[in-house]
Amino acid sequence: MATAGMYLDGYQLSVIALAALLMVPDMKLSTFQESLILGAVILGTIIGTVVVGYLADLFGRRRIYIFNLAFFLLFGIISVMTSNFLVIVISRILMGIAVGADYPVSNSYIAEMAPTSVRGKYLSFSNVAFVLGSISSIVVALIIFSLGISSNLGWQLMIGIGLIPAAIVLYMRLSMPESKRWENIKGEIVGTKIIKGMFTGLGGKFTLLTSLLWFLYDMVIYGISLFTPTIIKMIYGSNVPNTENALFSSIFLFVLLASSVILMFIVDRTGRKVLQVVGFMGIGILLLFLPSVYYHLLALVVLLMVIEFFNGFPSTTIGIFPAELSKTEFRASAYGFASMMGKIGALAGVIILGSTLGPSSLKIFMAFGVVMIIAALISLLLKDTTNMDLDELYKFKEKLSEEE
Repeated sequence: MATAGMYLDGYQLSVIALAALLMVPDMKLSTFQESLILGAVILGTIIGTVVVGYLADLFGRRRIYIFNLAFFLLFGIISVMTSNFLVIVISRILMGIAVGADYPVSNSYIAEMAPTSVRGKYLSFSNVAFVLGSISSIVVALIIFSLGISSNLGWQLMIGIGLIPAAIVLYMRLSMPESKRWENIKGEIVGTKIIKGMFTGLGGKFTLLTSLLWFLYDMVIYGISLFTPTIIKMIYGSNVPNTENALFSSIFLFVLLASSVILMFIVDRTGRKVLQVVGFMGIGILLLFLPSVYYHLLALVVLLMVIEFFNGFPSTTIGIFPAELSKTEFRASAYGFASMMGKIGALAGVIILGSTLGPSSLKIFMAFGVVMIIAALISLLLKDTTNMDLDELYKFKEKLSEEE
């Protein structure tokens, strides 16, 4: 149940890129309005990750689990019952708050409940669940495109179908227990202690590093992935069928799924840091070559597939580090802050690519490649948490302080 929320998040964050292919002509949206539709949930996650993560440290993981899904369902229903642009944007921003909440709460819960030897695998499965949600959105879109359903009903179905499993998950979460680690220290948790812990000393160092890395990662990956259907249509003309466009998107997601599954089984043996560095470097180097194959369909698709394979590395590890490098008393808050910075980066990537994308702006992909290489170098500063007990770093530091 902890990872089910990530499945729902993956669905909603991905389906909008394909739903937009129907929404734009149906609602006669401008490029700027399309960018707002694409970025609305991301904007909501910026609020949800940090605010709700803080509340999860104060009031517990289980309560927030139940609350955020109910919130998600309410505004998800509103978003598919209207054709008003402003109402859709606002309701999807509010959905995004619930989507964002699942990042710190789910991963904090998993980190605190999983055995040390397989903690990386359990945390990695959250990423696999996210990718499965994204693939499910492609399958739904393909069915709707192939049935030739009208634009208005088509995009409403794409978004609305993802709300059905949300209702089931909400019911099942009612029986989940609270995190034992959080219960053991809940009497010691106060708001000022949370903020101080995540922004000073060792906690502050890791909050800064994980937040910066997540910002750089999401800026590049979300910017490219959300605009992939638009890029294909822009290059090869409006006569490209939506079904074919969806198939291209599904190819990339299946490659990402394969990579993520592989990472899930080796992350507890190979180590988090080396995998993240290799992934960032692979993406960065390949993006430097993307402009040279931009107008060659086969070469472009192959290059994007290889990029997606390398993407499976940091997409797995980027969410593990803040869960394992933060202390229990501020874990969800620090994770939420790092995730929030990631979504700010994602929003920046969508705006940058949406406002500059065109034949004369292909150097933006090379700039994104440089960003990924920089992220690889910054990752070297992280502490590898493989097989490390939660809070071990902080216990060691406290012991040294007592000896001094």
